[in-house]
Amino acid sequence: MSPAGAFWNFSLRIYGAPGVESACLDLQDRFGADVNLVLYCLWIGRALTPEALEQALEAATPVQSYIRPLREMRRTLPKDAAVRDAVKKAELAAEKLEQDTLEALGKAGAANASAALANLGLYAAYLDADVSAFLEAAMPLVNALNPHPGPPSPRTGGPSSS
Repeated sequence: MSPAGAFWNFSLRIYGAPGVESACLDLQDRFGADVNLVLYCLWIGRALTPEALEQALEAATPVQSYIRPLREMRRTLPKDAAVRDAVKKAELAAEKLEQDTLEALGKAGAANASAALANLGLYAAYLDADVSAFLEAAMPLVNALNPHPGPPSPRTGGPSSS
């Protein structure tokens, strides 16, 4: 098992990367994606089988039944409404519960772009979404997996040395 909260900590790091928040909202609003499942597709670090994705979806569904109404309520409240903060806190607590549920499904490997893309493609197909459009919208998340690619290799001089 992963250390408790490893998925949550990973998600906070990824979500804070440039362009990720808006990409997550786009995936959620345009494709009906569960952002926690999108993040799970990145975090797990290995290609999911259709059965493993189905298991993750089944684990997430009960908590999603709490998250969706809270999100809808929060979105309808004025930004300055005092109750909005309480609803947002409840929504975040439910999001963390969903992530804890997903994390309990098994140990994650090292997050990597190839597994993430395969998993996101599988999830897009499950959602009956245009896979190419879904993957394009998810690229800020995939790019956030390795935000600092490191210095160019002294042997090659870097990517532009062809």
